[in-house]
Amino acid sequence: MFNKQLLAILIPLTLSGCGGGSDDSGGSQPKPTPKYTFEFAALYAKSDASSSCAVYGEKQGGKQILATKDRIISGSETTGTILIQDEQGGVIDTYDIGSNKLTINQSIVPEEGYVTFALAQEREGNISAVSYQKNALSQSVLFGYPVGSISSSDRCITAGATKPAEREYTNVRVDVANGSDAYSVGITTPDKRTLSSNRGAKTISRAFSRALGAGYAEKAAAGGDPTNTDITDINTPREITDYKFFNLANDTTVELAPLSETGDWTPPANTSEYNLTAAALYVDYQQTPYIWQNLPYGAIENIGYRYDADNDNLSYYLTAEGKVKATNTSSDEWDLSAARQLSVSDLDGGLTNDSLDPNNDIDVPAKRSPVEINNDVLTAYENGADGQAGIQRIAYQATQGLTTVTHVIYAEANAQQTIPMFDDNGINAVISGADTLSNYDISVMYTSDNTDQRQALAALMAEHTDPGQSDITDLSLDNLPVLFTTYEREQLARQKKIIDHYQISTSNP
Repeated sequence: MFNKQLLAILIPLTLSGCGGGSDDSGGSQPKPTPKYTFEFAALYAKSDASSSCAVYGEKQGGKQILATKDRIISGSETTGTILIQDEQGGVIDTYDIGSNKLTINQSIVPEEGYVTFALAQEREGNISAVSYQKNALSQSVLFGYPVGSISSSDRCITAGATKPAEREYTNVRVDVANGSDAYSVGITTPDKRTLSSNRGAKTISRAFSRALGAGYAEKAAAGGDPTNTDITDINTPREITDYKFFNLANDTTVELAPLSETGDWTPPANTSEYNLTAAALYVDYQQTPYIWQNLPYGAIENIGYRYDADNDNLSYYLTAEGKVKATNTSSDEWDLSAARQLSVSDLDGGLTNDSLDPNNDIDVPAKRSPVEINNDVLTAYENGADGQAGIQRIAYQATQGLTTVTHVIYAEANAQQTIPMFDDNGINAVISGADTLSNYDISVMYTSDNTDQRQALAALMAEHTDPGQSDITDLSLDNLPVLFTTYEREQLARQKKIIDHYQISTSNP
């Protein structure tokens, strides 16, 4: 079903477990030993929504702090540890965090083993931890963490990427050729979309210099209203009739080229097992996804669509969101999102009910309520999901007495997930104790053999990262996140539209 070789995501964090080295032409110098470098930073998540970088370092009263809007953890009351674990989750080595950087040889971590970053708040009895299987580790990672060596001045942590400054483009005009049946025109950039019935000049503010100009057919009139006046509704599905990609510039006029190839989209029939809540076509142009057109998702709706089969630079993707029931358990429901590349035969033959049928992709595992913890193993799936290629994120919270453990695990998807343990039998007892699991969140991303797993993993991590989060019971977000800036997260969210994947997720409560 999947056949897309994923294009590169241009982010500074290349999530990879392999080592690097220099290649000297003489061959006389040995290659450097592959290493992991972990950096830690005291954080302050600025509440200003307009900030292009949402992560700052801060020092107050001579103490390093980790602050997320209304939650502050003082560095003087926390202890941090890095645990090296084998494939069964057993601890084989530990490192105390005494500075803002730690470098270790990659060979220290066993194949299929784990690295866990643990933070203990001694006064409150809270332990936060995040574990990464070896293939989910990058060579260099920046984590949010309270340490004592950050400069006293506020420091914006960009991790190598900053958001392009927006600029105003004036007198930008898109027109349609004679004979076109376009009812309206629009200008789409990777971050924004506009639509207007006036084909005259526009002034637009964008962070990107390239845009897609598109002509749209008249949308289906609601309730038989023939006036069809709500031209500002950019979310209502309508057929695209003309298009052209162009470089934005002041005083630009672009004539759109008409499209001739056509197909018909018929949404999958919503059933008691499957409920589609959104669908769209995206086009990948020069490694950047642009929304092509929204698609209806009700079973009684359909739309004609057009595409350009002659443009070798364009790849089309069908995306969808909704809910799906577990394969063998009618009462269990998971959220789903999917994207797959469309072949020319797909487009030409029309997209039918089978195009996004989850039964054609994977066996959806049964949700456990609560997820069982037994013998240091977190069982999240029925055996039907065992052996299928995928990436999983499992977050759980276990409480016993005054101690609460919040733990996130990134690893390969399988039927039984090992829980990396701690170098403290008291903490291990909280995790392994009966009936202590109070909260969980599970995401599983299944990808094609041609999909770059590192980039899919980056998209999954970014989806669960928000340095500004303050609710430690919200397990959909990592308490100790890899620091993606706002700009990087937006990049990855867009790129996910053109990653061949099928993702399911569930949580309790």
